[in-house]
Amino acid sequence: MRIPYVIDNIEYRLADVLNYLLRREHGQQVDVATAYFSIRGFEQVRKTLPGVRHFRLLLGDKPLEGEDIGLRPDSAAYLRHELNAEPLTASTLRLVEDLIRFLRRDDVGVRLYLGHGPNESSRRYFLHAKCYLFYGGRGNEKLLFDHLNPIVGIVGSSNFTGPGLISNRELNLVHKTVLEESEIDDPESRGEVSHRAISRLHTSITPENQRLLKSEVGARAIMDLSRWYEEQWQRAIDYKEQLIELLENSKFGGREYTPYEIYMKALYEYCKDDLDSDFAPLSTRSAVDLAEFQEDAVRKARRILAQYDGVIVADSVGLGKTWIGKKLLEDYAYHLRQKALVICPASLKPMWENELRSASISTYVVTQERLAVDDFDIREVADVDVILVDEAHNFRNRRAKRYLQLENILAANGRRGRDEGRKKLILLTATPINNNIFDLYNQINLFTGNDRTYFASAGIGDLYTYFLAARRESIEAGSIRIFNLLEEVVIRRTRQFIRRAYPDATIRGKKITWPKRQLHTIEYDLEAAYEGFYKHIVRTIEFLNLAHYSLESYKRSEQEQDDFELGRQVALVGIFKSRFLKRLESSIDAFRISIRRALEFVKTFAEYVQDGIVLDAASFQVAMRLLENDDEDAEDVSPHSRATEMDENDAARHIIEALPRLDANKYDRRRIHRALQEDIDALTEIWHDIRDIHITHDAKLQQLKALLETDLRGQKLIIFTYYKDTARYLYQVLMSDENKN
Repeated sequence: MRIPYVIDNIEYRLADVLNYLLRREHGQQVDVATAYFSIRGFEQVRKTLPGVRHFRLLLGDKPLEGEDIGLRPDSAAYLRHELNAEPLTASTLRLVEDLIRFLRRDDVGVRLYLGHGPNESSRRYFLHAKCYLFYGGRGNEKLLFDHLNPIVGIVGSSNFTGPGLISNRELNLVHKTVLEESEIDDPESRGEVSHRAISRLHTSITPENQRLLKSEVGARAIMDLSRWYEEQWQRAIDYKEQLIELLENSKFGGREYTPYEIYMKALYEYCKDDLDSDFAPLSTRSAVDLAEFQEDAVRKARRILAQYDGVIVADSVGLGKTWIGKKLLEDYAYHLRQKALVICPASLKPMWENELRSASISTYVVTQERLAVDDFDIREVADVDVILVDEAHNFRNRRAKRYLQLENILAANGRRGRDEGRKKLILLTATPINNNIFDLYNQINLFTGNDRTYFASAGIGDLYTYFLAARRESIEAGSIRIFNLLEEVVIRRTRQFIRRAYPDATIRGKKITWPKRQLHTIEYDLEAAYEGFYKHIVRTIEFLNLAHYSLESYKRSEQEQDDFELGRQVALVGIFKSRFLKRLESSIDAFRISIRRALEFVKTFAEYVQDGIVLDAASFQVAMRLLENDDEDAEDVSPHSRATEMDENDAARHIIEALPRLDANKYDRRRIHRALQEDIDALTEIWHDIRDIHITHDAKLQQLKALLETDLRGQKLIIFTYYKDTARYLYQVLMSDENKN
């Protein structure tokens, strides 16, 4: 092979030239200077390089991770055609083993360029040069110091990497100490010299003398290169062991990792997207000051919105979900000048308007109540780019009017906003799941647009089937399944987590302090509180049928049941049973009102269902408000059916007439009737047991009064209760004449 003067990896590949030089003479010395080094570069000379007598490698850049030497499939810094995205392979493993074995040889040296002596203190410089020097003798003659004589030097642009040696379009020049005989007679170059020079080559110069004269020029270049290499070598520090350690620590190396290290690596890979800085603020200007943990939530929300166009911020109460949402609105409505809409409860509308105005964020604010009215016109907000929903758990029922209106807004204009991008949805709620996991499904479905394959890239082929499976599985298995989805679209942190993870969190330069809770438990005996019939009440409620909430289970045997609807109704029955017990634990008066209302509804439902009319609770409540003589709270009147009164009231009758009908061919009406009658008997028994309980027999109330008269006397006090009936009951009792003092 004739060694070319120019190597560009087009006509001649540098890898081929290096292999030729290494095979031509065994036992020579080779020096290499390169900015970058990779195992794929070593792979090109894997068979010939081990035959050298001495090898020195001068690195210009410090490879910090496995990816820098080609051990990561996505190494964009040095490798374009390196490893594909594949798992550990035997061939790559053997390649790394060969490289480590070669580097461990005593006659192999590796140094990292500093730009100054190892003992000098100065900043480190980057060596961008690429040079390949070969030392040896004259043909078959072997002299003692031949390994010190440079014979070929290659200098140019090729790094010691796979692309640098074989595929990149490079430019490298070759210098030779002694030319081959075939290179002496070069008419083309002689003509160029004659054209430029004043004198002509003397004809008496023999061809051998011509070869020697030409060789002197190449020798001077190579000697200067060799001297330059020695100077740079002295300005470098030993890096051999570090390079070997880097290889050993890669997945192709021989190091054994501890379980903890493997866990941390897996955790890093899992959370790497959250640690990425690609979703930094859109501008340095911000009128929204946040704590560090809130900024982290905003960064994660930006990433989720960029990927899925929807995010649920579900941090615990008091962690600033409103301000996280406000910061996200600043991104879109202020910095990007997009059209934004906030949907919130009526009680929060002034707060949102004031907060957004203070940050100069232009946004439409619509109440959830306004969204639910029939005459709401969506045309003004049909082209919004981003929608923020506060208290988003109020959109867990996809049959509700407000839910349907929000779906219409999102679906308008092909789900595209004014800026032609897909609409973004930000949901804020501390309780995304209230009743069952399909509360969460319905909220997520708002930004998936009923596309059940929306999360296919996350391994969820069918979102609806995914939730069905989670509901059918055990609590532990179902929780794991839902957790995998939550990681994709939900931001959820507790106060305890924030206190541990951000102990020094600040906002506006001031450290955040968390009030120290001092909890005291006051115990009371429910059995004693309710005159010994608590267990009986619990047993009775447990065996209620509540057929009016689970008609799907009363279909005739030959009729196919809707699995989704059946599951929803079964869950609903469980919720109402637990609600009875929660009301009982809240106060006897709240429970008494619940039993009364339940009896009235079941009796009314039983009458109408005989006529084939399916009465729902919402319609019942609306019709009840229309009755002139609404005596539901009169304790001296036993709960009874209100069907006759509704039929006699024009407005109420209009509501009843609009209700759906029960298909007698599909449903077993006799079984429905028996189930309803069993519930009426059970609820009537409970009603008679509790209707005459006096406040003096309410042990829980008496315990509260005792606290007010002793430990809490004279102190400011706020009493929290979930039910307004309990609040009303406590107010009436505590404000009565006998308790005013």
